[in-house]
Amino acid sequence: MKEQVNFGNVSQDYARYRDELPARLADWLEAHGALKTGAQAVDLGAGTGSFSRLLAGRGAAVTGVEPSAEMIGEARRIADGSDSSVVYVQAPAEATELPAGLFDLATAARAWHWFDRQQTISEVRRLLKPGGLLAVIDSVILSAESEAARATFELIRRQMPDGKLKAPGAMAESTERRNGFPLGWFDEWAEGGFQEKDSGQFGYELRFTPDAWRGKVRSISWFSQLDTESRQQVDQEMAELFRDVTELTIPHRCSFVLLQKEDRPPARL
Repeated sequence: MKEQVNFGNVSQDYARYRDELPARLADWLEAHGALKTGAQAVDLGAGTGSFSRLLAGRGAAVTGVEPSAEMIGEARRIADGSDSSVVYVQAPAEATELPAGLFDLATAARAWHWFDRQQTISEVRRLLKPGGLLAVIDSVILSAESEAARATFELIRRQMPDGKLKAPGAMAESTERRNGFPLGWFDEWAEGGFQEKDSGQFGYELRFTPDAWRGKVRSISWFSQLDTESRQQVDQEMAELFRDVTELTIPHRCSFVLLQKEDRPPARL
């Protein structure tokens, strides 16, 4: 069963402060022929539309699918003030109700671990054209390499009901990884009728003012799980912790996998 996290609690901070994924991901998709002018793309778990807009900026016709009313409201608000042509649909990734066989590319950026994976695999197969591609992307903060991140997450941990911080969603189900993803996911994709075309990961750094870092932290799933009083407490403690700091450099790692829909029936529906 998928874990329920209410990102609506942090939708405004998510829209304002959530960092965009590196543009080199769009370059990677273009290099594999997955992203080109006129391509029909569906972005699952689109959030406030950051990755949807990146795809649209490379010429794709993008449908962003997001279940949270607050998140998709922010995505539409941002779209009203930009040149983005993304169409947003409020729906879960597992049951989009979009037309079958319409899309060349399906993406899930920082979202696959929140889905019911078996249902989503079936839905993606339904949505994609023959030979269509699925790109799953994630990024994490490398807290082991950042004193600022470690100190920040310690503030959140103290407010968690069980005093623990675990990997988000289905990422917590296994510690075995390949290119950043749980090892069992690769078997699930293969059994669901998808052939791996490419996968990998790369590191990158982002620079934040203390206020922007606080905003970024307020957008993450751990923070969204806290009650209002605890969120306010953590935010105040972050403000004090970084009161004399002008800039923070936070290391991240991005993981990616590209899969192609096979013509054969999947081994597991």
